[in-house]
Amino acid sequence: MKFPCPLKIFLLLLFALAGLPLFAQQIHTPGDEGAELAKERLFCQPGVTNSSKGRGLLLQYGGVGSYSLTPAGSLSDGFNTSTVSLTERVTAKIKIPVWNAPSLKVLLGYEYGAETLRFSRIGAFHGEVFKSLDGNPLRTNKYSLYITKSFDEKYYAGLRLRSSFRGDYAQGMTLDTRYATYSGLAILGVKPRADLEWGIGLTYSDNFFTKQILPFALYNQTFNDKWGIESVLPVQIMGRYNFTPLSMVLFGMEYQSQSYAIDVEGKYAETIHPYYFKHSEVALKASFDQYLGSWIWLNLEAGFQLPVQTRFDDSIDAANSFQSRAGAQPFFNLGLFLSPTGRH
Repeated sequence: MKFPCPLKIFLLLLFALAGLPLFAQQIHTPGDEGAELAKERLFCQPGVTNSSKGRGLLLQYGGVGSYSLTPAGSLSDGFNTSTVSLTERVTAKIKIPVWNAPSLKVLLGYEYGAETLRFSRIGAFHGEVFKSLDGNPLRTNKYSLYITKSFDEKYYAGLRLRSSFRGDYAQGMTLDTRYATYSGLAILGVKPRADLEWGIGLTYSDNFFTKQILPFALYNQTFNDKWGIESVLPVQIMGRYNFTPLSMVLFGMEYQSQSYAIDVEGKYAETIHPYYFKHSEVALKASFDQYLGSWIWLNLEAGFQLPVQTRFDDSIDAANSFQSRAGAQPFFNLGLFLSPTGRH
């Protein structure tokens, strides 16, 4: 079978990302902030024709369907396996321009998120950890600075700095350094023509798991009025189909990761063990954007998450640390966002 050139490019990049779960078993997986910063669209002039829109304001609700968690070293049976019946996710984010010149744009960003795991069954092996998670919101607060400098019609550079606080703290916000992650991104982008954009960059992340530098490459191309590709390698590759300039679907694969600092009640005494919890997946998904009017867009996403890593690290006693095997997870997201229709 002979594939058209755009499809060949998409399939080649898709297969490259498909190897991430196997690759990640041999090394530390990309950190949540590094991977997320690399994927986040710039809310500024760079971008190709017909591309997906930057999001100045986003309100989103999502859910992950039932799946099992079996701690490594235990049997996958009813005694040891725990079952998550539903994971609820809520996200609200905003970007505010503070300087909006044609060649220089500076924005401040804030994001609040909450992820809540609800268990229908808690197994005996490491049950105290899963019991601490059950129904307990894992909160995220992120504070970001975005700077984009366009040198001319072809070259631009971007810088993003962020501090985020992730964990099971009871109050809505915290600045406790125990929950802190500090991260940054720098990118040099090249836009040789309106339908092609590429770039190279680095992300840096420093949190309770590790310090990490992640190189990445940006590649966006529109092949015609209907088809295009939007990718950030090695963490995202999405094909794009435009029904109209104001209605589009993206489909492909995306690496996702979340990590939190949590408190776990001791098994045999009234003690608290500080743990670090991380889960990462490769998501097979489709995302539909529809313009509703007055800068308002509807976003619908659905797909399956293929687990890469689920780990729990006891920060005091490493002997209590463990990883879990997780089953495949169906998910959906429903959101509304604001974006000027004239922006790429």
